[in-house]
Amino acid sequence: MTDVRDGRQLGEDLADAKSFPGSKGKSLPVSKSMDSGMLPDYSYRMDYPEMGECVIINNKNFHRETGMLPRSGTDADAASVREVFVKLGYKIKLNNDLSCRDIFKLLKNTSEEDHSKRSSFVCVLLSHGEEGLIYGTDGPLELKALTSLFRGDRCRSLAGKPKLFFIQACRGTEFDSGIETDSGSDEPMCQKIPVEADFLYAYSTAPACNSLSVNRKRQVRMVSDYIGCLQTRLKTLEIL
Repeated sequence: MTDVRDGRQLGEDLADAKSFPGSKGKSLPVSKSMDSGMLPDYSYRMDYPEMGECVIINNKNFHRETGMLPRSGTDADAASVREVFVKLGYKIKLNNDLSCRDIFKLLKNTSEEDHSKRSSFVCVLLSHGEEGLIYGTDGPLELKALTSLFRGDRCRSLAGKPKLFFIQACRGTEFDSGIETDSGSDEPMCQKIPVEADFLYAYSTAPACNSLSVNRKRQVRMVSDYIGCLQTRLKTLEIL
């Protein structure tokens, strides 16, 4: 079970890094009955009876043979994510330490639900990763295999509606050293849309890079910072 009291300590984000070296269209048929989910001003309709489901997959512990260290602090991230999306009106499915098979089964079952009365779908993946991969407790799984379950030709009740994937995971072994600096449109509505339209992917790092800052004095966790922003602006927030 998730321990929502698990706070972050100095340097714990280092466990998000991999612990082993050397890691390495089909047309959507026209349907007059399909709700595009779009308004004339090109914004999404968010006035359905339900906001939608938010699936959170929080993987902290991994099988020894994967070579992956436990991800300290991830329980606190999961709790923060849950709190914010509950306030936004989403139905939450929080799942801890899932294998590859269980991750795929969970999202496949979710994609096969009737989302016709829901405005959107959110999936938050908290785990280890590589470029194009997310880790179950027993090894890697292709992200494309998961996101493609919600394509317009596979999940018709979400076609034309926003599908948001937030991915807190490494995308490689390189480090982004950063740089010091001063502070400082959709297609018109139609009956036929690309099967992979209306997806938003938010990664915690750039391609091929590790999911943490090289500046050890301030470890950066995308989910923590993003959720913190949502919490402070919740009353006036428009995500989509």
